[in-house]
Amino acid sequence: SFDRAEDVAAWVPNDHLANVSVKDGALCADAVNTDPFFSHDGLALEATPYQCIVVTIKSNVPGTCCLFWTGSTDGPNGGLSENKTTRFDVEGDNQWHEISVMPFWHAEGTIRRMRFDVYDGAHFEIRSIRIEDRSNSIEPATTGYAWDTVAAPWTSLSTPREVFAPPLRLPIADKAWASVRIKADKDGTAALLWSTSTTTGAQVDPFPVRGGGRTRTYFVELGVNPAWTGDLVALGLRLPEDTPASIESVMLGEEPVGPADFDVAYFGFENGINRVGKPARVTLRVVNHGATSVVAPNVILDLPSSVHIVEEPPVTSEKLSFADYTDLTWSVTADSPGPQQINAKFSGEAAPGDATATLTFLPALDLPKADYVPEPKPIQTSMDVAAYYFPGWESALKWDCVQRVAPIRKPVLGYYDEANPECVDWQIKWSVENGINVYLVDWYWVKGSQYLTHWFDAYRKARYRDQLKVAIMWANHNPEGSHSVEDWRAVTKEWIDHYFNLPSYYRLNGKPAVFLWNPEGLRIDLKDSSVVKAALQESQKMARDAGYEGIEFVVVNGSGSPAQAKMLLDEGFAGATNYHEWGDAAKDSMSGKPAQYEDLVQTVPAAWAKRDEVCGPLTYYPLVDTGWDARPWHGDRSLSIVGRTAERFEHLLREARQYCETHEKKLVVLGPVNEWGEGSYIEPSAEYDFGMLEAVRNAFGKGDPASWPVNVAPGDVGLGPYDYPARPAVTTWTFDTDAGGWSAMMGVADLRVEGGALRFRTASGDPAIVATVTELKAPKFTTFEFTMQISGSQQEKVAAQLFWSRGSATSEAASVTVPAIADGSPHTYSVNLSANPKWRGFISTLRFDPCNMTDVEITIDSARLY
Repeated sequence: SFDRAEDVAAWVPNDHLANVSVKDGALCADAVNTDPFFSHDGLALEATPYQCIVVTIKSNVPGTCCLFWTGSTDGPNGGLSENKTTRFDVEGDNQWHEISVMPFWHAEGTIRRMRFDVYDGAHFEIRSIRIEDRSNSIEPATTGYAWDTVAAPWTSLSTPREVFAPPLRLPIADKAWASVRIKADKDGTAALLWSTSTTTGAQVDPFPVRGGGRTRTYFVELGVNPAWTGDLVALGLRLPEDTPASIESVMLGEEPVGPADFDVAYFGFENGINRVGKPARVTLRVVNHGATSVVAPNVILDLPSSVHIVEEPPVTSEKLSFADYTDLTWSVTADSPGPQQINAKFSGEAAPGDATATLTFLPALDLPKADYVPEPKPIQTSMDVAAYYFPGWESALKWDCVQRVAPIRKPVLGYYDEANPECVDWQIKWSVENGINVYLVDWYWVKGSQYLTHWFDAYRKARYRDQLKVAIMWANHNPEGSHSVEDWRAVTKEWIDHYFNLPSYYRLNGKPAVFLWNPEGLRIDLKDSSVVKAALQESQKMARDAGYEGIEFVVVNGSGSPAQAKMLLDEGFAGATNYHEWGDAAKDSMSGKPAQYEDLVQTVPAAWAKRDEVCGPLTYYPLVDTGWDARPWHGDRSLSIVGRTAERFEHLLREARQYCETHEKKLVVLGPVNEWGEGSYIEPSAEYDFGMLEAVRNAFGKGDPASWPVNVAPGDVGLGPYDYPARPAVTTWTFDTDAGGWSAMMGVADLRVEGGALRFRTASGDPAIVATVTELKAPKFTTFEFTMQISGSQQEKVAAQLFWSRGSATSEAASVTVPAIADGSPHTYSVNLSANPKWRGFISTLRFDPCNMTDVEITIDSARLY
């Protein structure tokens, strides 16, 4: 408590804090640079699981603080690391707040050093930092894995929303699942909180909770987490926010335990752009959230008189087990345009409540069949409108997670092949007819190796290529050590030789523009800001020597403080923007609470003004966010922003136009147009039809709206669909003609099928290829066998590793490793899958890491599960 001189002296500020003083019993300071913190050395605090850190603090600006702690003072940062941290949010209301957090730092044994990181641009006052033991001197429980009621023995230790079991000491080797019964009045997000004897820090597993005032069982798979080892020493639950909820029971076991429980995961159009008089497909997805396998309930559609069923779904008696789903699809027609409400009525075991969907049928166009994409009719805009483009859909398997988790996102193009120039021409047409005139294309280069270039290859072949401007956004989230002066010179030459010479390459201030994702990574690898400055100066000279006026470098990240902005300007960057801008919408994201798009709309304009002020002479280009919900890629742990509508998006776009005109900005940047897996998209889809795109032209378009072209879909002119063909179930891969669904995930270059083998070069020490398999039941397969050749000289501990998951997230726990031989000769390896207890249930994703070597040639002759 900072009314004693020895306490004040113990917490030493770094030089990113100014005006440090003690006033009225509080430690006061202004954070004036990018990394402000107080450090406390010389501690000898015995660490136990149920200690709580209580901080009494106030600030004039909201943000997130971070406490680092360590039992070891060895290493480059004196023992401190990102995996030994406890974060908490601070209100920016200049009022005192007492914040309690559980660090679960017990694995350190003794805490010898702490660091308290605050955040730049704020004034802080800290009244006290306390460490309290909240175990209540209860002896740890060593037996019992089920709590029929949590009300009596469980208690709140930090915040009222979080309750914990009494101290534990439970072996968990055979306890892979938690089954939690919760009753909630409305939908929300709960979380399981836990720590083990070997765990560093708290573990948080969020899961969605469904409302309706009914008790349901929710399952959390703990066994896939590599930290789920040793003995369980702490177990808690975080209840959903803003809704009454009660916990009935918690059980740990080898498998999920509970009754069948069906729910409607999706009910609506299968495709976008559904017109009057034409058959439209309506899909209802029923998922079993329970642990007991039963047949899906019966469904009857209740339709208004103007909507007619053309075709019914087939009858099925297949049982659905935990997390399995079935899609029931009807073909319907409508007599008149506009919204139509339909209802689904259920009967049968564990049937959900009735479901309702609103289907909006569009007016008929009756256009003649076209031979190709109709020629675009670009509209004029009040300024340059750029949007990020993610070229990540080069194979059918990439779409599987979107189709499985979020079928409402299905593009109007279908689950399409980005390497198809005809698809690119549709994208060009829709973009320029709706006010987007520049794509900032995510571009990948790691030490001369490129990947995800297929979209640019198709763009070069597209008929309407020159109507849409493009620029490189180098997504250089590369492994550390992959930048160098020589590599920077090579990448600049690549831009000059193969991109700047495109007639439609985008120019800012007369110069070809290059957007850079991670300037900090470049700075770290080049060791010094002055070296970065020299490298950018050389790039400018190379561009001028090639006949250009130079290069306009714009950073996407790393400009969040005045000090960073000044450094970037000194290095030679001319501008800055973001990839996402959420304002204050995601300030509660650490609690697992979904963010609201309406909060984003309301708070982002102030964020533009703040970023503009921070950047100063470094020109800031405002970013209009297109949403975020990465559950298809990252599961329920992902932050989601809910409540996005075309109308709210248009409101934010109009705010951006006004801001740009007031501050004389010549460019506005939109979030991604097609990050389908991350939930950031404005391309036409089943969810919005053309609504998100039309919001752009409503905000930025010039001229009479009546003169703007009518948006048409491929089906309106007899073209498409462009979906990849359905893939059969495959468990054997011979690579005689194709890759069999395997594609590069990371650290892989020049992947190809050649000579009856899958071949590629490793671009990092952690290369991986991935395949989505038609959901297979793990117990049917015991072994993964593959024949592989690794060029290069043998190193110690060369190993191949197979990961598996149901979804996209993988973990070390759900993997098997086998020693590999790097002698340039083929070898056949056999991996015993059944030896790993995590090889169970349904598997939908396989990830294969062929080795842990960089810059070697890999040849895989065959692979199979048997």
